[in-house]
Amino acid sequence: MSRRDLVALNGLVRLGYGLGALLAPSTMASLRFVPDTERRPDARLFVRGFGAHQIGAAALALGALRRPRLERPAMMLAVALDAVDMLSAVVEARARGRLDPDTAGGFAFSASGAATAAAALRSGR
Repeated sequence: MSRRDLVALNGLVRLGYGLGALLAPSTMASLRFVPDTERRPDARLFVRGFGAHQIGAAALALGALRRPRLERPAMMLAVALDAVDMLSAVVEARARGRLDPDTAGGFAFSASGAATAAAALRSGR
């Protein structure tokens, strides 16, 4: 895949996930993409916030498709966000004393985002 394809893929996946988490967390929970927060509005706020930061990273990635000089900074930000998201999943897994589906899923989602962003950084045009 070209750098442009990887940037687009990274942005589109983030946008889809982010919109779902922000606007329809119950639907995302039924698909097992986020934890069920139906009875926990405090936790739902954090799911929505995570979705919002995915939308922000997606906007930068997709915007960079029109300005190729911004592809590298957009992907560097994506890797940085995913790295701290993976760190937060590890910290939470340690606090829970186990790697459960929520923490494993969060780690896997962020790792896949970091992988595509890193691949974009390494690839040529």
